[in-house]
Amino acid sequence: MLLQRKTALEPRSPAMQMKSLASKLLVFAGGTVASILILAVALSAFETKSRVETDIYRSANTEARNVASAVGAEVGLAVAAGRSMTGMIAAANAAGNRDRAAVIEMLKSVAMRNENLFGAWMAEAPNGFDGITEKGAVGTNAEGIYTPYWTKNASGDVVFSTFTMDYAAPWYDLAAKSGKPSITEPYKASEVDALMSSIAFPMMAGDKLIGVGGVDFSLDGLSRLVSTMVPFEGGRTYLLSGTGNWLVSGSGDQLMKPYDEEGKDLVDTALASGEPRTINGIADGAFERIVYPFELPGLGKRWALIVDVPATVFTAPVYAEVSKFLLIGGVLLAAVLIAMAFAARQVVTRPLSQLLAGVEGLAKGNYDGAVSGTDKRDELGTFAKALEGFRHQLKSGVAAEVAAENERANADRLRDESESERRRTAAEQAAVVASLGSGLARLAAGDLVTPLKGEFPNQYRQLKDDYEAALDKLRQTMQSVSASVESIEAGTQEIGSATENMTHRIEGQAASIEESVAALGEITGQVGQNADLAGGAAKSVRSARDDAERADQIVQQAIDAMRKIAESSQKIEAIISVINEISFQTNLLALNAGVEAARAGEAGKGFAVVAQEVRELSQRSSAAADEIKALISAASGNVEKGVEFVDNAAEALRRIVAQVMEIDGKVEQIARGSKSQAIGLSEINGAVGQMDQMTQQNAAMIEETNAATQELTAQADALKRLIAYFTIAAVAARPGHQPLRRAA
Repeated sequence: MLLQRKTALEPRSPAMQMKSLASKLLVFAGGTVASILILAVALSAFETKSRVETDIYRSANTEARNVASAVGAEVGLAVAAGRSMTGMIAAANAAGNRDRAAVIEMLKSVAMRNENLFGAWMAEAPNGFDGITEKGAVGTNAEGIYTPYWTKNASGDVVFSTFTMDYAAPWYDLAAKSGKPSITEPYKASEVDALMSSIAFPMMAGDKLIGVGGVDFSLDGLSRLVSTMVPFEGGRTYLLSGTGNWLVSGSGDQLMKPYDEEGKDLVDTALASGEPRTINGIADGAFERIVYPFELPGLGKRWALIVDVPATVFTAPVYAEVSKFLLIGGVLLAAVLIAMAFAARQVVTRPLSQLLAGVEGLAKGNYDGAVSGTDKRDELGTFAKALEGFRHQLKSGVAAEVAAENERANADRLRDESESERRRTAAEQAAVVASLGSGLARLAAGDLVTPLKGEFPNQYRQLKDDYEAALDKLRQTMQSVSASVESIEAGTQEIGSATENMTHRIEGQAASIEESVAALGEITGQVGQNADLAGGAAKSVRSARDDAERADQIVQQAIDAMRKIAESSQKIEAIISVINEISFQTNLLALNAGVEAARAGEAGKGFAVVAQEVRELSQRSSAAADEIKALISAASGNVEKGVEFVDNAAEALRRIVAQVMEIDGKVEQIARGSKSQAIGLSEINGAVGQMDQMTQQNAAMIEETNAATQELTAQADALKRLIAYFTIAAVAARPGHQPLRRAA
């Protein structure tokens, strides 16, 4: 039956499915461009703000200079009129023309001709004009002082009067003492509601001060002039006196009052230094205030012009520039987004829609239509190529499923045919495993004579031959080992006998070979008709393999024990060499003692006899030591042969293990074959049982001659008992050393 592939897809068009990705691209691109535009607009706004502020401050200072010039011009007209008037009076007086009526007419003419002048006046110095002080004379006041004064009334007509003279008044005192023109602080006139200021000039006839004359001019004209000369729309202009009092202000209540608004210290600094100053944030940030000080021409006085520039004057150009940039940036952003939308549609949406259509076709089982876009060289082309390859694989998979269905039908047929073959093979396998298990059980019991019983099938014939060859090799090895043990036993007995003759100086050396037992575990188990039979066989084979490996370890331990016996023999030989050396030195000393006794004559005869006995004893000890050395050399040779035989036995056991492992592999192959042929068959578990043959290690250590000989004898007896565990038909036990059989 063919596999059905279904993919749950939402009922959306390819364009709608790509919309999210295209929108993300547009948002990302638009956000990047917008960020760049915002940064550019911010930088432009900052640069525009700096430039506009510089231009506006420059323009404001220029306009303030113009207004100050206009104010100065107005004041200059009054100064010129006063200077001309007082100059003419002084010149006439110096010429001797001291006509008071003429002076009064001149004052009237000046007051009438100048619109901004409120009045013209003169105050003589004490007896300074003509030396006459006469009450009631023309132009004199009640004290008889000449003080003519022409002023304008509310209707604009000139009115003559005199005034009380105070020579300590600032307007008179400053001009009289300095000899220079001076201007008073503005004041309210009593005749009219107007702010006035008096300009006084000293009048000199030669070196004589004849008086002080001057003009009063109204500040209303200056107020109107200053109020009309506004440099910026929405701006304001004011005027301050040299002492910082308001001359022109936004409120009538402030006139002639000190400046007490924001930046008073800057105003004072500007008036003192003559340098313009800027006060920021006037009226809660609505204005930027410029304080522009200027000199009154010909008076040596300094006033200040206040110009309030609206904050909108600064921000409007910036807003206009930013708006222009925003408009341009918006158009540019729209153009970029349109271009990106078009590019996304052409580069992303359309190719992905085509790929999605191909995926949907594959999901519906349509494997014949080719995937579009494989000719592209970008990532989408790579994806299209991969998808096209996937389509071919799916198409091939369908064909493979049809072929697999046919194969399954053939497999069912072959499984039925092979079932009978499997049963026959299982029966043969059970017989082989049973026979091999019996042989391994006998081998574990120490039987090295009885071969495997029964005939093995051809495919297992090699296993039987290898087992019997290994058994024969092991039997020969055990025979050789047994013979070596007999030789070692005889040698150790002779060594013991010899060492007893050495006046108990060298203790006996005994050697023992500890038990080398190989126990091969019994492989049992009921082998069934199906996979259980194969599993039990596998378990038995694995058990046999493990027992064989342990037997190999025990044989290796026996080899180690024999090698230690050889090492003990070498140590005994070294001790015997020392004994020979001692015997040689003793013999030499006895010879020297005999010579010395002979020299002594009759007195040394007794000592010579003793020396001769010592010499003979030394010679006998040397001879006994040589005999022991020869016996030990022979025993070492036998031990080396025993090691060689045991090595051969170990090699045979390893071959058995290899054959068992090969059986294990074949059993596992049979189990896998049975599993693939029949559903529900369990895997054949287990392996051929373990072979256990334990060989105990015999350690020997020779401290002195007697102890070494006794230990060697004990080890030889132990090794003989271990070898006696095996049934070896070709070797008969010596009397007195019957093998001890262990119960199976």
